[in-house]
Order: sequence, then structure tokens, then C-alpha cells
Amino acid sequence: MKKITSVAVSLCLFIFISGTVNARKNVDPNDPCDVTVCMYGEVTGHSQQECRSAVKKFFSMNAFKKHHRFSPGKTLNMRRQFLGQCKSAAPDAVSQILSRYGRVRG
Repeated sequence: MKKITSVAVSLCLFIFISGTVNARKNVDPNDPCDVTVCMYGEVTGHSQQECRSAVKKFFSMNAFKKHHRFSPGKTLNMRRQFLGQCKSAAPDAVSQILSRYGRVRG
């Protein structure tokens, strides 16, 4: 039952988000809510042309260890902190984004 509720909430969020991005046509890559909306579209397979800059912003956030070695854990934390600035984002959506792309080098 919990999974069905999660899916329903995610679907409603996606429908709302799609309408928001489509209505505005200009996505601000520095706005964590816009990045969350666009990355959720990537997760669900509904990416949009207007989201290129926001997706690029998300994947440009990378953390490195000494000697320029990529750090997946630090990158995940950096991206989580950025997306966490959007108070209206559904925790389920943010969780899906981070579980799929949080540790990926951009």
C-alpha cells in the first residue's frame, strides 16, 4: 500500500512539474526547484528540451578527493544539499533522483 501511495504521489508531482516547466519555457539552472523538476523528468524518462541547462548544472556538481580522484560520496552529499534547498520538492522524487544519479560523475 505504501508503494502505491508513493507511486501516486510521484505521478501527481510529475504531472504538476511537467505543466510548470512547459508553461514557463525558461528554466533557471541555479534554482534548485527547477533542477529537481528537470532531473525528475530524467528519472521518469520524460526529459524536456528546456531542461538541458538544469541537467547540465546537476551533473556539473562533482566533488574530488586528493590527487583529483572523483568522490562519489561527497558528490552525492553536494547534490543532496543543493536539491534540499527546494522546500516544495517531494522527498520521494529527490530520493529517486539521488539514488539514480547522485553518485554518477558528470
